[in-house]
Amino acid sequence: MNTTFSTSMTCGGCLSKVTPFLDNEPSVRQWKSDLSDPRKLIHVELAPEGRPEHIVDLIGQAGFTASVIPHEPETVAIATPAAKPAFSLATYKPLFLVVSYVIGATVLVESIHDDWQWPRAMSYFMGFFFLGFAFFKLLNISKFADAFSTYDIIARRSRPYALAYPWIEVTLGLLFVTGTQLMAANVVTAIVMSIGLVGVIAAVRKKQAIQCACLGTAFNLPMSAVTIIENSVMIAMALVMLAM
Repeated sequence: MNTTFSTSMTCGGCLSKVTPFLDNEPSVRQWKSDLSDPRKLIHVELAPEGRPEHIVDLIGQAGFTASVIPHEPETVAIATPAAKPAFSLATYKPLFLVVSYVIGATVLVESIHDDWQWPRAMSYFMGFFFLGFAFFKLLNISKFADAFSTYDIIARRSRPYALAYPWIEVTLGLLFVTGTQLMAANVVTAIVMSIGLVGVIAAVRKKQAIQCACLGTAFNLPMSAVTIIENSVMIAMALVMLAM
């Protein structure tokens, strides 16, 4: 039985609180959220013995209200591509601006040297990237951890890891910018970003309408292929620098 619920959730942090209740419920075969809809929908496929009223109770235990939407079955809402917002460059403007600043800072600092060296330029880029992205996460580290835990496979199970993640980025950023312990920095970058990529790909494949926490919660960036590209580029650069 497919049932759609309208909820009082507002963000990815709210969804992270609801997730364990639905994931651990035996009568829930699968479920998906759509926070882009003003009604903050949750689509649930229930087993024959499942009751919508019980799902309302579970969402209530997470601290939110929910009500059944009688005439909007999950199969229609999820299967219809139009249910997911169309890709828009304007949506990702904050991300593109930050990356542009990172590229500009990289070119500026590298131009100070007498000759252009790609390994050094990549090190600067990765350093400024981590420092810039960590800044936005640290603006509200608690809300970042809530949003991050909705898709990252480690943060979902470890709150300390989610809270420590921005500081990991700060540490990596300083190592890359100063050219210190680059071997270790690249190894850690490849591992951490690969772990993150697993969760991002899973979220994108499920077409979950959740918030990407790459810039913390300062901007409402939806999870998409853009996030996959972002992680993949950092992994590739780390591997290239290790090879060089």
